[in-house]
Amino acid sequence: MALLACSSPKPGTPEFVQKKEEEQQKAVVKTVEQSLSATPDWYKKNPVDPNALYAKATEASTNRQMAVDRAMHLARKELAQQLGVRVSATIRDFATDSDKSSDDFQTQIKAVGESVALDVSLAGYVRENDEVVAEGGKYRAFVMLRYPVGEINKVIASQVKKNAVLEKKLEASEAWKQLEKEIEAAKKK
Repeated sequence: MALLACSSPKPGTPEFVQKKEEEQQKAVVKTVEQSLSATPDWYKKNPVDPNALYAKATEASTNRQMAVDRAMHLARKELAQQLGVRVSATIRDFATDSDKSSDDFQTQIKAVGESVALDVSLAGYVRENDEVVAEGGKYRAFVMLRYPVGEINKVIASQVKKNAVLEKKLEASEAWKQLEKEIEAAKKK
């Protein structure tokens, strides 16, 4: 009995604190390893599709639905950020391609870009994959959303068409013609 007592550090000593920290660290490593082994294969891969944007997210909670809701929220947020970047790039292409250098025209282009970025609607996204796994007394939800590029092109085109002067100036640009082609192709799918 005396030997057993000597092998454990006395509570309150630095050795005791160190042992507890090591135990906690081992528990964290074990949880991480379990989480990694439970990660779905589709979540580990980044889809490459010129016709869509993808966003993935994961979240854990003691409540299954809360885990799913939080993961969906994070994925939608990521998708909105990607869409904003895409809109800004498309609007810049219009400005560059149209070869109109007046300050008024550039101001209109910028205003439409900002308007579209604010008005970006995530309507049209699809939950491509989802999975919920048990993880150390919690539920971990994995989700992947897909957003067809044709949807954002429609939003951009409708915003530009609201400004008749801008539309007239952009109609001749190659970027605008390409956007129109992409919208038509998306309608046929």
